[in-house]
Amino acid sequence: METETTTSGIGETNGLPRVTRSRVAKIGVMVLFMMVLGIFAVQMAAAHGSMEDPYSQTYYCNFIDDGDNEMCQYAYDENAQAVYDWHEINIADADSNHQELIDDGELCSASRDKYDAFNEPGDWPTTEIEPGEQTFTYEASAPHETEYFQIYITEDGWNPDTRLAWDDLELIHETDPFSPDRTITIDGVDVPDRNGEHVIYTVWQRSDSPEAFYSCSYVDFDGSDDDDNGDDDNGDGPDHDAWDSDETYTSGDKVVHDGAVWEANWWTQGDEPGSSEWGPWEHVEDVDDDDNSNDDDSPDADEWDPDTVYNDGDQVSHDGETWEAQWWTQGDEPGSSELGPWEQVD
Repeated sequence: METETTTSGIGETNGLPRVTRSRVAKIGVMVLFMMVLGIFAVQMAAAHGSMEDPYSQTYYCNFIDDGDNEMCQYAYDENAQAVYDWHEINIADADSNHQELIDDGELCSASRDKYDAFNEPGDWPTTEIEPGEQTFTYEASAPHETEYFQIYITEDGWNPDTRLAWDDLELIHETDPFSPDRTITIDGVDVPDRNGEHVIYTVWQRSDSPEAFYSCSYVDFDGSDDDDNGDDDNGDGPDHDAWDSDETYTSGDKVVHDGAVWEANWWTQGDEPGSSEWGPWEHVEDVDDDDNSNDDDSPDADEWDPDTVYNDGDQVSHDGETWEAQWWTQGDEPGSSELGPWEQVD
C-alpha cells in the first residue's frame, strides 16, 4: 500500500494561500495604512467645541438646563442626540466658505438637519452682557490649530422672533491664528451698544483642517444702561442679587453674600462665595452695614438647626441674634458655651 505524504513547508500549501515575503510586506503596509486612517479619523472626531461664556444654546441645554427651559426641552424632543452632541455643529470641509455653505435661517445649525431645532426662535436661555470690551470663553473638547475665531452680533433692531440670517450679523472680532488650549480665552471682544435680546454668532475655523464649528449664544443687554454711574456703594447699596445655591452663574456675574459682593470667574453652581480660596468666586467689595437689611427684627441668616452641619463662616439666627461658625460643628447650640464653635456677630 502506498502512503501519500504531504508537507506543509512554504510553497506547498495543501490548498492554503502561499505565504511569501512580498505578501507579508503588502499586508504590513495595509495594516499601517489602516492605522493611520484610524488615527486621522479619531483626530477629526475629537475636534469639537462650543461657546461657554456667553453660553451657546447647545452648551446650556447639555450642561446647565435642569428641564425648566422650554426651548431646550423642544430641542431634546426634536433630537436628543443633538443635545448630547453639544460640540458638533460643524462642517467638515468648510474651508472658510461659511456663507456659501450655510443658508439663511440655518446659521445656528450650520445647515445640519440634526441641529435644526436650534434655528427656531424662542425663549432660549440668555447671558446678561454689557457693551464694551469683554472676554469670551470657548470650550474645545480637543484643542487644534486655529486659523481664526470670528465673532458676530446681530444688528441693532434685529427681530428675535425670526430665524437668523447672514444679513442680520455684524462682525465685531476676529482673532489671529494661534494654538489653543482646551479652554480658549478670547480677549478684547468689543461689544457694541445694543438694547434687549441679541445673538452672538461664533465661527471657529481650524488651520490644520478645512473643518469649522459654529454656535449661537443668546445675550441680553437689558439693564446695562442703569449702571453707568453706580458701581460704588451709592443709594441703597450694590445692585446685585443675593447668592442662590440653585442659580447658575457665569464669568462676570456678581452676587451679594455674607455682607460682601463677589464676582464669578467662571461657570459655577452651588459653590458658596468665600468657602474656598481657590473657588470660582472673587471678593469685590464689602457691603456697608447701612446697605444691609440686618437691622430688621429678623436677621437674614437661617434659623439654627441642630441636625444641620455648619462650616467655618456659616451664619445662623438663634434667640434673636446672629452667630457665625468658627469651625465645623453640628448640634452645638449657639451661645451655650463661651468656648464653643459659635461667635456672636455684632
